[in-house]
Amino acid sequence: MKKQFKSSIVFTIILILIGQIVFAIVSKKFTTPVWENRIYATTGVQHDSSDLHKLNEAAHYFGQTMIGWTKFPSFMSSLAESTNLPDGSSINAHIQERQNIIFTVTTPEPIEMSKVVEVKDYIQKKMDEYNSVNRTQFVLSSLDYEQAEISKTYGFGAIVALITSIIIAMGILFIKKEFLSSQLSFI
Repeated sequence: MKKQFKSSIVFTIILILIGQIVFAIVSKKFTTPVWENRIYATTGVQHDSSDLHKLNEAAHYFGQTMIGWTKFPSFMSSLAESTNLPDGSSINAHIQERQNIIFTVTTPEPIEMSKVVEVKDYIQKKMDEYNSVNRTQFVLSSLDYEQAEISKTYGFGAIVALITSIIIAMGILFIKKEFLSSQLSFI
């Protein structure tokens, strides 16, 4: 029993060391900062005097439509081409609440705020195309912009690698003990 416990500890330590070495090799990619360029907007509908509740509801659901646009494969390539965003940029969007939507353009380097405005203009152009085809009047309003540097520390990554290594080691030891005890004698 002691020999099996000792070999389990040695196996776990070796797996932890391997995890730390692998993390050290790939840490540059993990710890390289990225920039999140956010566009805070409210979706609305131009109206005359229609039922405001229905218009607000329509704007909310249209916000979900715009989120779907950002998931479409050609959207990012078309956006990058139109706005000259750096290679490796990406976009996503989510609804903050009801009609408020946040577009996040992640870039590998900082960009000028004018580029973020170009992204907003591109989205508005897509909305205008949609409005033209569907005879609607959706708009983006209450706009605000922000840029934030996002980076992870080496220590955070090392701890994640340590925890992951321990979980993997415990999982392998559990599987060995419960299911493969006679077939895996090397652990």
